[in-house]
Parts: sequence; structure tokens; C-alpha cells
Amino acid sequence: MSESENIDRVVSALLKVPEKKLLIIQLVNTIPIKNGELDYITLANKQLEINLAIQESKVYGAHTAQAVESLARLRAKEEDEDLGFAEPD
Repeated sequence: MSESENIDRVVSALLKVPEKKLLIIQLVNTIPIKNGELDYITLANKQLEINLAIQESKVYGAHTAQAVESLARLRAKEEDEDLGFAEPD
């Protein structure tokens, strides 16, 4: 498969990924700022939501890292094949 075909496949796959709006972004926008810092009382009151948002962000980040690693392996495999180092079947 050519590089342009691989790119088309990746783009097609990425277009199918639903938009993700992380809770942490939405949450931080609801926290008031007092004297140049986030309001600690409001933060304390929303601690459960904040912990959930942090976990969601970590999972999303881990999945993103896995996707990047998969793409890097795909590129490395293609480069090996181009150099004649294809893995035996």
C-alpha cells in the first residue's frame, strides 16, 4: 500500500472519531477567579467532579498516546518493507 493510500486511510479513520469535549475544560471555565487565582472554596466544593474530570483526561491522553504509537509502528513497518526487511508471514 502506498504512503498516500495509508494517509487516506488514516484521515478517513480520524474523520469517524467523534468530537470530544473534555469535562476538565468545561469545568475549569465554571470556576471563578479571585485575586488572579482559582476560587479554592469552589474547587473544594467541586472536588468529586474535578477528580472525575482528571481521570477522564488521563484516559483520553492515554488513548491518544496509543493512537500515536500505532501510527508510528505503521510508518516503521512501511519503512522496513521499503528497505526489504519485511517480516516473514
